[in-house]
Amino acid sequence: MAHSGEDHLPDDLQVNAYRRDADKGREPQLVAARQGTRMFSLAALQERIEAEFIEEYGEDSAALRAAETPTKRIKLILETVDYVLGVESVVLAPEAKADLIERIHSNLFGYGALDPYLLDARVTTIAIHGAAHVSVRYGHGELEHTEAMFEDEAQLRTIVGRLLRDAGAEADENIPIIETGLTIAGRRMSLSLAAPPFSPYVHVDMRLHSPEVPTLDELVAEGFMLPEAADLLRQIVQSRYGFAIVGESESGKTTLLSVLAQLLPDKQIVAVERTGELQLQETAVRLTPRWVPGGATFGEQIEAATRQKADVLILDEIRSDEPLTILPLLTNDDLPRQIWAVRGVPDAKRLQSSMGMLARRADMSRSEAMVMALYDRLPFVLTVHNIQGQLKLFSIAEWQSRADSDYPDYVMITQYRDGGSRPTGRALARWLDV
Repeated sequence: MAHSGEDHLPDDLQVNAYRRDADKGREPQLVAARQGTRMFSLAALQERIEAEFIEEYGEDSAALRAAETPTKRIKLILETVDYVLGVESVVLAPEAKADLIERIHSNLFGYGALDPYLLDARVTTIAIHGAAHVSVRYGHGELEHTEAMFEDEAQLRTIVGRLLRDAGAEADENIPIIETGLTIAGRRMSLSLAAPPFSPYVHVDMRLHSPEVPTLDELVAEGFMLPEAADLLRQIVQSRYGFAIVGESESGKTTLLSVLAQLLPDKQIVAVERTGELQLQETAVRLTPRWVPGGATFGEQIEAATRQKADVLILDEIRSDEPLTILPLLTNDDLPRQIWAVRGVPDAKRLQSSMGMLARRADMSRSEAMVMALYDRLPFVLTVHNIQGQLKLFSIAEWQSRADSDYPDYVMITQYRDGGSRPTGRALARWLDV
């Protein structure tokens, strides 16, 4: 990794360099006011207009309720803009005035400086670490630091609070960590928040998905997998067997699960999701945690799902630090076929260990029974991985019984090599009765 010269400075000089650069991107743009007798910064002018608008219309006035479209809201903003510009004797070029109105509308009714990124189809991740540090990922590349977006922490909190409200969640100082989701411009988005006192700053991670779910053939064309692997996945999905999709964060688990969900036989699906990212059939029942007083946790929604009448139960995502959430999934004998997305690494040995430990910790008094139940209910394991900036199907594996052992082997039917997940020559133990 390349380093700037400042990376090698003594600590005190690095601090000074950081302070020197802290306001980059925040330099004021000035316009003449009152016939040139004073100067107004555009930021101060925008703040003045927004304050005037809020004073006149409040947060829930009859005029605001009647302005239910962007066009009507912009008309109200234009009236306030013209009033303030007249009072301050500020003359703006038409382009500058239109840009000012757009920023005000975004701040008052949208997500402020985040709007251009949320509407950019190339953006897949937005990572915020306090008001001064925002990074964006395009496609599956590396995070790129952006220019300053927020004036201060207060503005950041206002925008984040609006995102949470639109997601149906409520910020609470007693719950500094929230995972929720919403849809923006037709794109499903997950939102993870960590705030004080859990962290010194407001940390937000947003992941955005394409509005259209791709097909298996399109994943093949994009290089996500080879045709042979796609054919095997079709057979597994259309069989009666459950399976798990395992991968690290942003490795393609949700995308692959959404694609495969479209291929499930025409049956009733119940999905328990952390943030509602999956793209499912319209008839699917969705259960997500409710981040409101008296709401429901992910584990409680799993319990609720086990009481639903379903043919397929989808879980997105299971994590190793929450073993008790899966207990009903391993002990209830009346459950339907299960499909899990699991956060983990694709390495075979580590995966075997982590999956087994997850099952054991669900009920330590019956640890071996829990492990066997996991193997029985999820006999196939699909792994995905980000390889040099490209999402790839890494392997398709099966838990296969052994005559000389009580524990099955983790047998990879396909494994990544030479650019794709290729057949290993090992045969399936189960007949895929599609």
